Amino acid sequence: MGLHPSIIDKTVAAELCTGCGACAALAPDAVQMHLAEDGFIRPRGIGALSRSQTGLIDAICPGRAQSAPAPARHDHPLWGPYAQISQGWAKDDELRNAGASGGALSQMLVWLLETDQVDGVVHIAAHADAPMANQITLSQTRSEVLDAAASRYAPSSPLLVVAKLLETEGRYAFVGKPCDVAGLRHWAKQDPRVSQRFPVMLSFFCAGVPSLNGAEQVAGHLGVKRSDVKRFKYRGGGWPGLTEVETHDGQTRSMQYHESWGDILSPQVQHRCRICADGIGLAADIAFADAWETDARGYPRFTEQDGRSVILARSAAGLRLVREAVRAGALHSEPLSIDALEAMQPGQVRRRRELLGRLAGRSLAGLPIPKYRGLGLWACARQAGVRQTLRAMLGTARRVFLKHRWQS
Repeated sequence: MGLHPSIIDKTVAAELCTGCGACAALAPDAVQMHLAEDGFIRPRGIGALSRSQTGLIDAICPGRAQSAPAPARHDHPLWGPYAQISQGWAKDDELRNAGASGGALSQMLVWLLETDQVDGVVHIAAHADAPMANQITLSQTRSEVLDAAASRYAPSSPLLVVAKLLETEGRYAFVGKPCDVAGLRHWAKQDPRVSQRFPVMLSFFCAGVPSLNGAEQVAGHLGVKRSDVKRFKYRGGGWPGLTEVETHDGQTRSMQYHESWGDILSPQVQHRCRICADGIGLAADIAFADAWETDARGYPRFTEQDGRSVILARSAAGLRLVREAVRAGALHSEPLSIDALEAMQPGQVRRRRELLGRLAGRSLAGLPIPKYRGLGLWACARQAGVRQTLRAMLGTARRVFLKHRWQS
């Protein structure tokens, strides 16, 4: 996949696009983001790319390549670079209840705003006109952060606004999926203004982006048509919180998180996410996650309780922010061991360990793979062992072959 005027089309056709929006931000006259029929946000060409635009897109696109993040105090073969691992929650009870897990990410954003460390927060909220979908928002107050709190399991393109914000004098915290933050780090290497405008880059553990069609299926299981949806909450209002649909006539219907995510949304995750080397926010200053309790078999328990967040400070700047927020009384934090983190996040463990096999299977099927540099894939594969790696390789090759055979 070398440089070519149709780099956008080739990336999308190869199922390597993450939908981040960077290409449309870099070349607004040539590329436009749109919602495709499969329910994912994708770029499409509306004009010719210049050679310089093509080069920038190739250098920044997180779907095509990702490289090792900056070194930190520790560099774990599975969990990557980090300065401190802890678990905790928002001291603001309303943020803790509204946010995903323990509301630690939402609390960090409010604290950054209230201490004037940033002028605004770039993140995702429910779309004003299409409540199942997402829109990019710039929050500047606690109430705005609160309104946008909790997970949004639908496509989003947060890098789409970066180019415009680079022309301002503001300083912003950026919140995005791990691939979005990786793309922003790539961008910072090409344009020094990025680090000036976005001194704080935050992420969360991600199990993949489901199609927007998945949300419609959730609503359908609850007996609600898309046109009847007034409000769509993927989770939150407790931990893990219910998936709730409110209709225009005032009815509210809900289902358990393990039903909405486990049974409906997770099978709708885009293919690029299934070959992702980073669902754990390797490039972020701080990555947040659910601090799930597990049963005797090691599986997370999704019973409703007070939320708890994993708080993974990766950079020196991230560690400073966590410590200052704790000292200020905004965050509660207590130590968390690597072994405990592994028990809390078995899905991320399995994905990291199997990824080299999945990439080999895709390559075996004749399809291009992302260029991953220094992300510890060989070390993770050694933890998996030969049998698990081969099983992942052959399973991926079989699924790719069957999919393309069915489409042909």
